[in-house]
Amino acid sequence: MSLYNLCIIGNPVHIISQEDTFVCYYPEKISFPITGHESALFIEDEKIYFESWVEEGWNDKNDCATDNYDLYYKVIVKDFSGNTLSEEVGDLYQAADGTWWIA
Repeated sequence: MSLYNLCIIGNPVHIISQEDTFVCYYPEKISFPITGHESALFIEDEKIYFESWVEEGWNDKNDCATDNYDLYYKVIVKDFSGNTLSEEVGDLYQAADGTWWIA
């Protein structure tokens, strides 16, 4: 078990860690690769909701933004096998009552 990025998410509770691989330790073992830009936010109805940041127009050679630079977020929904079910530009937010919305 990797204790790096170990956290509790979801309803019911899931114990996970994530870096280059999403791993669920409890209540069932789930593991699949993710990008370094993806981060699991919650699990519900056997779907894992990820937030991913996308950076376009970055000049790696000069380590600086170009005139076409853009940074935005996507919500990616995956099943327990790691298959992408949906992808939408936006960011997830959680209300005080626990409900989530995308904006």
